[in-house]
Amino acid sequence: MSQSPRRYGLGAVLALVFAILLSACSSPSEVASGSGSGSGSDGGAESASSEAQEALQIAYEGEMGTPPTATTTPPEGVNLWVVSCGEQVPGCAVPTAAAREAGEAAGWSVNVCDGQLNPNGWGTCVRQAVSAGADVIIPIGIDCPSVQQPFQEAKDAGVTVVGGGGVDCDAAGGQPLWGSERIELEGVDAQAFFELQGKLAADWLIGQTDGQARVLQLTFTDPVWGPWLAQGFEDELATCSECEIVDTLEYSNQDVGSGSLPQTFSTALLQAADVNSVYFPVGGVVNVGLAQAVIASGKSADLNVVSTLGAGPNLDLIRNDGGLDAAVTIPAEWGGWGSVDTAIRLLNGEEPLPQGSGVKVVDADNNLPAAGEPFTGDVDYQAAYREVWGV
Repeated sequence: MSQSPRRYGLGAVLALVFAILLSACSSPSEVASGSGSGSGSDGGAESASSEAQEALQIAYEGEMGTPPTATTTPPEGVNLWVVSCGEQVPGCAVPTAAAREAGEAAGWSVNVCDGQLNPNGWGTCVRQAVSAGADVIIPIGIDCPSVQQPFQEAKDAGVTVVGGGGVDCDAAGGQPLWGSERIELEGVDAQAFFELQGKLAADWLIGQTDGQARVLQLTFTDPVWGPWLAQGFEDELATCSECEIVDTLEYSNQDVGSGSLPQTFSTALLQAADVNSVYFPVGGVVNVGLAQAVIASGKSADLNVVSTLGAGPNLDLIRNDGGLDAAVTIPAEWGGWGSVDTAIRLLNGEEPLPQGSGVKVVDADNNLPAAGEPFTGDVDYQAAYREVWGV
């Protein structure tokens, strides 16, 4: 595990990962308040400069779309396999469950295989699906370059693979092997979508610290999209003249799977004595020891902590002052349904459509849904999909 203050150039992309919002779902005029336990900066949003206030407004508005409106009919007799990047991590388990629910709503037979947070497990699941006669495979939070050979075997067997938050092999310079990635927003490609999430996280920190963010940045090195998140974050933070990335901590799936990441992060946080902000790139691992490490450090009240790729379990941390103050939140369940919609259209010989499942920053005072409710972007996506599918 390396720890260094170096910056990352634009690298290669992956994976991954939702109806009633509180009245705190804000309009641009309602985004003046700060959030959560990490409001230890010298001011917060109410006293922020106009530039910092504008950054907060951008973060809270985010970019959201709507589900497709063009009708399509699910083919009958489809055998769907959903491959989870790792069921022990909420960022994998939540959209996996949603994709299963969507497939069953479409009338399909659905199997789930747990990839256990490692490429060997992912490849094994893909091969099991092919052997079991899968018609469609949806890899949740997994990019094609990570297990290229099994995906090649799936393509050779005539299996339609649809991205579940990841990217096809051509994103890393290879040949495309999937039927389609899941298209999130109109006119936004995969790289731009991940960079957008990093940008919004930086915007939130700029606003919360009144343009004085000093950041401990974590970088996820395994997926193709890890550097894209980092690039979006770094580029936006660089627009703030008094902000700085103080240190960078790299981690991999192996670090998560082995359980070593919380201790490594805890050590880095204690050594970075002058930081007032922390950026986690993947919300799914925050609930697996990292938020607890923030609390255990004794610095929680003085830190502004934000993640990207946020989903439901992260919202409980925000709600309960549990070591995470904000998350660039994706409607993860919506994305699972969107992957199934993409599969239906491909099987019908139709063009895949943008699914609309974008992102917004959620904190304790803005965009936070009621306890027990998923983040949906205030869209009844399930009703929308059932209507266009006729089910």
